[in-house]
Amino acid sequence: MGRAQRPTAILLPGLDGSGRLFAPLLAAGPRAFDPEPVPFPHDRPLGFDELAALVRRRLPRRRFVLLAESFSGPLAIRLAAERPRGLVALVLAATFVHRPLDPLLHPVRGLVGARLFGLPMPAAVIRRFMAGPDAPDALVAEVQRAVAAVPPAVMAHRSAEALRVDAREALAGVDVPILFLSPTRDQLIRRDAHEDVLALRPDAEVALLDAPHMMLQRCPHASLGRIEEFLAAPGARPGIVA
Repeated sequence: MGRAQRPTAILLPGLDGSGRLFAPLLAAGPRAFDPEPVPFPHDRPLGFDELAALVRRRLPRRRFVLLAESFSGPLAIRLAAERPRGLVALVLAATFVHRPLDPLLHPVRGLVGARLFGLPMPAAVIRRFMAGPDAPDALVAEVQRAVAAVPPAVMAHRSAEALRVDAREALAGVDVPILFLSPTRDQLIRRDAHEDVLALRPDAEVALLDAPHMMLQRCPHASLGRIEEFLAAPGARPGIVA
């Protein structure tokens, strides 16, 4: 596919909002799209309404894909449901439509607040819930830096937004092909989140990858391969593709 034919991929980041954690995916060398990370303001506690307005202004005037991970999944679904001109596909990675947390984490939902995010994020927590027990030190340190760069009140506000969001109605209104990348070893987001997608959109494609929550960082080549296969023939393989 020539450069002039490739769509732009608007990359919407996880909870830290910086976009810096897309580096492994970008280093894998996307060939089917031109990536454009869209970071979120780190100094203001913006909810999904305000973030949608921000991203809406960044949407290109040419063919594009929305590619969102984790926290940004419901945001991308909402924007896709608005059917913006030029949107050709929606790609969701390690994310959710509603009720995001793994059931084991339900007892700690009430602890998510500015005080919690004001503490340094332990490497053990990152490995346990996000990056996997064998995550390289460099990735763990980058996650710690990304989280530490965001004020605790902003992180807490985004977490609260994620816990109460429900994008099911919006998902039903999306009119472009959908790919849902689901990590089978996710310890943060519900591992059956893809079932919510298929219940509403049986025409969606679900790709199961042997990866922890941070699948784009730990398995960038495999993730990118699935995305580029999908973009080559969007909507051609509905259902679960293991």
